[in-house]
Amino acid sequence: MMLRFLSVSIIVYLLWQSLDHGRVESVVGGRTATLPKDLREWTQRGIAPDRIAVQLDSVPTPRQRDWLAALSASGTSVSWNGSLPAVGVEVQPVLAPSGGYNVLVSAPAGSQVVLSDEIGAIDTLRAGTGGARISVESASGIISVKSGGTAAQAILPETPPIRRVLVIGDANWESKFVVAALEEEDWKVDAQTHVSPGVSVTQGSINPIDTSRYSAVVALDRSASAYGSEIVRYAATGGGVVIGAEAAGIESLSQLRAGAAGRIDAPSAAATEPGSVTLQSLSVLPVSAIKADAIPLDRRGGSIAVAARRFNAGRVVQIGYLDTWRWRMSGAEGSVADHRKWWTNVVAGVAYAPSADRSAKPAVDDAPLARLVESLGSPSAASGVPLTSPGPVVPLWMMFALLSGSLLAEWVSRRTRGMR
Repeated sequence: MMLRFLSVSIIVYLLWQSLDHGRVESVVGGRTATLPKDLREWTQRGIAPDRIAVQLDSVPTPRQRDWLAALSASGTSVSWNGSLPAVGVEVQPVLAPSGGYNVLVSAPAGSQVVLSDEIGAIDTLRAGTGGARISVESASGIISVKSGGTAAQAILPETPPIRRVLVIGDANWESKFVVAALEEEDWKVDAQTHVSPGVSVTQGSINPIDTSRYSAVVALDRSASAYGSEIVRYAATGGGVVIGAEAAGIESLSQLRAGAAGRIDAPSAAATEPGSVTLQSLSVLPVSAIKADAIPLDRRGGSIAVAARRFNAGRVVQIGYLDTWRWRMSGAEGSVADHRKWWTNVVAGVAYAPSADRSAKPAVDDAPLARLVESLGSPSAASGVPLTSPGPVVPLWMMFALLSGSLLAEWVSRRTRGMR
């Protein structure tokens, strides 16, 4: 009789618990160090806690974050607290034959950032006001950026195919050495060189000017005016355009320009000694009356020397520096390489390339704190939530075992007394 009474009592208790009657609200808390163990315990206890408060000193792993989100979706109130640095990372391929990657990092100003890949550490730097930008020649697998207790990851993107570059300019030193600089960096270059009225020398073929053939078009001077409408159409469909200082006054390119061409700003003292010419010592035709959507990329004093903007699907850079060949020919040791690298960076900054297919790429946490807030909401104020339940909670498996044992004992008792 006692066993039957015990069995019925357990069943009544379970029914009572299923209606949330007579149960003390279960409030639990956890910390980063104990979170893996806590998640297993909260899930296996049968009845999930009513409230969970987690104190974090680092961003939880994606698995832990999704686990907490699942508990929240099942009816448990989940909150978290902690001062975590907001870190994000994006990796962009350098659209140049030499390859490489630009790693864009978002991190608190002044914080130390550690950049690594699957092989090991690559670099350590301190973030500025707008984060940091790091050029990486090569890397393997997944790029990881860590600052404080937050680590963000990004998959290395595939480098899209690089197409040819078209250079349009007069037959002078600037055209000659711009073409040379790009070819030395392994760009495939077509060139239209204007020799005299009605006479041009063509390297390669310049028809048609579209994204199926060219990654970028470089218009160095007014000789590009004959192709103005084609260049505008090319930029509108995604093509990259570089407008040289002497081409900035072409009326047909006015839609593309980052701004108007200002008055020549010549250096106060001309560099005449061998090896004395630098990029900053060149004369500049400043980008003035800059358009609202344009971004200054380089300044000299109070003048804008280089600016960029988007034009429909394409990108445009307007250069104010005049006669960059002087830097190459009369600069210090290494100026040839510097001139070459500068021009390839300008072209790579606007170059068109078809989008790579990222559908097969595994998911990574490129902005872990943002993902945490998206899943669980903003951090709450510290509430002093206890780290254990205020009342004992009997696990359901224990109640089931007790009920099963009681029923089995009653059956055995009845059998041994000859009752059916």
